[in-house]
Amino acid sequence: MHKTIVSDTSCLILLERVGMLDLLKSLFGKITITQIIADEFGETLPDFIEFENPQNRNYQNILEGFLDSGEASAIALAL
Repeated sequence: MHKTIVSDTSCLILLERVGMLDLLKSLFGKITITQIIADEFGETLPDFIEFENPQNRNYQNILEGFLDSGEASAIALAL
């Protein structure tokens, strides 16, 4: 079974601030984020972070009624 680890922006920002972004690679190998999350992060991302956008945009649209767009895109991708 293929295991995908999805991160949101807050996790990336906080780990970057304490110089521990590579911890994600040590724990999980690859991390998947959406383009929205990459844009919110605003910095160059390491090569172990890959991009994928949700296939079903309806989930994201519904979630954006309650969450910011980065969180909504992460949850929609995970679904």
